[in-house]
Amino acid sequence: MISQALVLLAASLTEAAPVLKQGKASTADVSKIGTQEKLFPYLAGSGPHYDYPLSYGIPKEIPEQCTLQQVQLFARHGERYPTQNKGKAIASTYKKLHDFNGTFTGALEFLNEDYEFFVQDTANYEELTTWDNILDPINPYVGELDAQKHARQFLFQYGELLENHTSFPIFTSNSKRVHDTANFFAKALGDRYNVSLQIIDEDPSMGANTLTPIESCTVYNESEQADVMNEYSDAYLVNLAGRLNTENSGLNLTKSDALNLFSWCAFEVNVKGYSNICDVFTADELVSFAYYDDMTSYYEDGPGNSLGSTVGGVNFNASVELLKQHEELDNKVWLSFTHDTNIVNYLSAIGLFDDGNKLPTDHVPIQNHVYHKSWMVPQGARVYTQLYQCGNSSYVRYVVNDVTIPIETCQSGPGFSCELNDFVDYASTRLEGQNYIENCKISSSSNQTSLTFYWDYTQKTYNASLIHS
Repeated sequence: MISQALVLLAASLTEAAPVLKQGKASTADVSKIGTQEKLFPYLAGSGPHYDYPLSYGIPKEIPEQCTLQQVQLFARHGERYPTQNKGKAIASTYKKLHDFNGTFTGALEFLNEDYEFFVQDTANYEELTTWDNILDPINPYVGELDAQKHARQFLFQYGELLENHTSFPIFTSNSKRVHDTANFFAKALGDRYNVSLQIIDEDPSMGANTLTPIESCTVYNESEQADVMNEYSDAYLVNLAGRLNTENSGLNLTKSDALNLFSWCAFEVNVKGYSNICDVFTADELVSFAYYDDMTSYYEDGPGNSLGSTVGGVNFNASVELLKQHEELDNKVWLSFTHDTNIVNYLSAIGLFDDGNKLPTDHVPIQNHVYHKSWMVPQGARVYTQLYQCGNSSYVRYVVNDVTIPIETCQSGPGFSCELNDFVDYASTRLEGQNYIENCKISSSSNQTSLTFYWDYTQKTYNASLIHS
């Protein structure tokens, strides 16, 4: 039975959504749309946006006795189709199931029905999900819709900063899905605002003047801790493939196929609003996969990589400078859109989810586990930096996916915030020794040694051609 909420949602979207050029879910499947949100924290950040799942009970609204002075946003693009490489891997596993000569039993029994694979057109690889390319008009997880809702939420909480500044920039990388997210966000703010999209190139030639500094770091090595990561047990994949093969003699799924099923689940939800594949996993398998993703992110792009905080320090340092200059800058909102990897680098530099302990590879840490990549950067992730004045002092704090996350060592201000001068000292300590230009050998890729676009966008043209990446 379709819930009242879904009926109302479908009615509200009837005029907004165009006639679909692709297929639509069968009546039997509609009841599953929007019912699998409890799985999102376990889907490696590939599934739809959701709030940070651990709340500390601190309101994200600024304290009543305080006045908002500046807000910064560092956001990920919205829900999307898989990338080319990931899409081809999922499709190879789908083909193996499609070509199976037999009747499915057990967890895969749904494939005996008129199953419709979620990628109907491979031209959609890399693309944001929109009303034009999804498979059902009542899918509540469309990337286009997510950006629009986010914009209205932003106005509700921070619109006061725009009362006297209706013209302002939004910064976006030149990845098409990132740009499209920023564009949908900008348009959803309404006609009152004159927004200029500043499209910042991802090319390594941009050096430090980019939203994606990892691309310019010529010596960055995501695989430097490969031996460490390989210590993590893949028994959960062996067991998953073995269980499905036992239920369906002759199927012969591999560990790689089992790994692909998790991505299939996540991206299918983005496109269809639900996925029957998501139902094949046990709770143990979901937890094991989620930690595999945490560990991989930690050692490839986070605090566990020798240069993770260094490349993230480029954007963190710029953020700190904007805070320090808040009184002299006319613009009070600084909105930037990029990729999950860049946000992971950024958060690594800030240290919000770094307790100084390396993630173990011989077990899944249950109680002592602060680094959850999928909690930090789901599709549509948003990291806000709030600056507000209380009395004669200014304070800084972070809101990650709509939950206030205090700095562990600096939280004595109102709303568990950090006094601005103390925050600058904290940032200096975090950035100490993180010499991006020297450590990343930027001279081999660019002569741009500092991030300037926040300050010179009115004098220079930032209008890079869009790319699919």
